[in-house]
Amino acid sequence: MRLHYLPGFVPGSERIFRPARIAVAPAAGALGAGRIRVGAVYAADGSVERALYVEDFGSDVTAAVMRAVADSGLVPIAPGPLRHGAASLTVGTDFLLTTTIDSASIDKRYGADETVHGQYFTMRAEVRIRFTLSSRASPELYSGEMIGAEIEPPAPVGAEVFLPLETDPRESMSVALSRAVGALMLQSGFRDALPRVAPQGEASPGATARPTPSAKHSPGGG
Repeated sequence: MRLHYLPGFVPGSERIFRPARIAVAPAAGALGAGRIRVGAVYAADGSVERALYVEDFGSDVTAAVMRAVADSGLVPIAPGPLRHGAASLTVGTDFLLTTTIDSASIDKRYGADETVHGQYFTMRAEVRIRFTLSSRASPELYSGEMIGAEIEPPAPVGAEVFLPLETDPRESMSVALSRAVGALMLQSGFRDALPRVAPQGEASPGATARPTPSAKHSPGGG
């Protein structure tokens, strides 16, 4: 599966920063290159109908991060060799964002029941990505792991039962990826480290340079 980013999928993640230049390093991690099995489609009896793989997942994640960063108002730059981290950034580029894919999984399980929309199934996709933002002055302005999940069908609310929004594992996994990447823009430590667009009537805050404790964020799925 080649995954794609869904622009604006996470509310509040767009047009929040001033156009500072930020180098976006290629996504790292064991899942980044090659063809990696991340899950399967299971029949009602529990047997595997089809194994699910990601292909060059690092490229998909990097493209998603570049798009999310651009949509947030920043100016993403593909960096050259970084022998000394942010200290070796080119003139005019003040920030470095590194990305590590921690894990990715997708399982679709069919049940025995039939509905008017076909055979009942459940599906869960999850992507965990770790981000580190640094500057020339600080190696860790912000560090955190984002967890994006997509669960089908959505959980009932009261007496209301929802139908699945996604039936294709590729699309479900793309939603999970989009949630994990988009959630980074909502983190207070990440926002505080970068020059933000000020609300109307307020002075625009400058970028801060203080370390932020590591954090995990898990945007809800479904």
